[in-house]
Amino acid sequence: MKLLNSLYKIVSKGVQESSLRYDIQLDASHFIYQAHFPGEPITPGVCIIQIAKELLEEHLNQKFNIKMIKNVKFLNVISPVERPQITYVFEKITVDDTTKTCQAQVQVLSDETSMVKLSFICSEQ
Repeated sequence: MKLLNSLYKIVSKGVQESSLRYDIQLDASHFIYQAHFPGEPITPGVCIIQIAKELLEEHLNQKFNIKMIKNVKFLNVISPVERPQITYVFEKITVDDTTKTCQAQVQVLSDETSMVKLSFICSEQ
């Protein structure tokens, strides 16, 4: 299930020398938040990871499957009501053309508060 332009939309994208930054806007009215959790919406961890994959796909203009989650740390709850705009910072992206894989290290921020840290490996579809 693609979440771009449904659960979230891209507000801005910035490419710097050592990082890639996406500011996104969460849609608190999305049906996922009605189930997770009614009256107290929280962005599910699986959606946080899916958004990272979709942003990586958008940046590299390529479709991927998540092959392995190497590390994930949920440091703070992401509420679309309290924190409707969050930032994904890709601190390291490594593409291996031989194995047709891509590795990424990502930090999810609200203002400058670290919400999630994760690293994962994707393979081409």
